[in-house]
Amino acid sequence: MASCASSRIIPADLSYTQLIQMGQDEYEIGNYKAAEEYYSAVIQRFGMNTNVYIEATYELGHLYLNRKDYERAFAKFNEIIELYETAEFGVLPASFKKLSQLGIDRIPEKFKPGYN
Repeated sequence: MASCASSRIIPADLSYTQLIQMGQDEYEIGNYKAAEEYYSAVIQRFGMNTNVYIEATYELGHLYLNRKDYERAFAKFNEIIELYETAEFGVLPASFKKLSQLGIDRIPEKFKPGYN
């Protein structure tokens, strides 16, 4: 029965903004697994919208960075930057590109691919 508590049921009728907010709320109280589940639900349910995908992916990168899971953080931030490189100028909100670069800058060099 204990394993049932490890995965939460996320109501299907929640908007992506509600899920992001719930992830942020869980993150703030230190419930990182729940936060990750909410952000992942956003990607699964609404990921076909590139702007939503980028926001949820950034939240995951931010979570991983602050947990010192640098490899996963780098992967998420780098993925976002690569999306900007192929997108038409002005289509994506500029803030997440800048925030992702700032996140990468906070990752120790030894955890960045090609920096060994």
